[in-house]
Amino acid sequence: MSIHTLPPGGFTPDRVEEIARAGQHDPTVRGYRSFHSLSEGRIVWLLEAPDKAAVAAWCEKVGLPLDGITQLELEGHVGVIRYVGTTFPNRMQGRVTHLIRDPAVALVHVATPGARIDALVDAATSESMQLKAGDTVSVLFKAMNVSLAKPSAKGSAMQLSFPNQIKGRVTGIIKSTTLVIVHIDTPAGQVVSAIIPSAAESIGLEVGDEVTALFKAL
Repeated sequence: MSIHTLPPGGFTPDRVEEIARAGQHDPTVRGYRSFHSLSEGRIVWLLEAPDKAAVAAWCEKVGLPLDGITQLELEGHVGVIRYVGTTFPNRMQGRVTHLIRDPAVALVHVATPGARIDALVDAATSESMQLKAGDTVSVLFKAMNVSLAKPSAKGSAMQLSFPNQIKGRVTGIIKSTTLVIVHIDTPAGQVVSAIIPSAAESIGLEVGDEVTALFKAL
């Protein structure tokens, strides 16, 4: 929950709607519910976010003056009280090994006991959290973002849980320090994929390659 004070009448309903739309498209913070008294200059925003630093960074990005942030434990609605659950059922502890930043995005490499995890976060969020190599962090991700793969019966190929698989040819590759944008021509139309550089390098991706675009029903 974030609390905001602004000059009475300082925000219009259109400005509030603009911020609300931003809260539905941000990669880190998602707007859940909000309460406004524009005539008195009071706003309370309920947000889903991994931590307070992410909320503070989001408020700064959308231009919301911030009084304070409180992590909620209980929610009441029409006489019913319930615990506030998290939308991140998957949590792993790890250590930041290094970061690569560009003006918009930070690519964070995290070593966990079982594997290395690569996370793309908003550059402003990574700076507000003062992320650096050596930091101990929690990696949080939603269940619907998890895909599954397993060896086939012969042990050579992988069986994937993606219901959508479209074959095509790579027509263009745009590289940056944190992302590789891949354009694929398929019989169904053009598909654009955004992957991290190490993923593109691991399969030796080049223009002209035959690939399969995989994505979930969600």
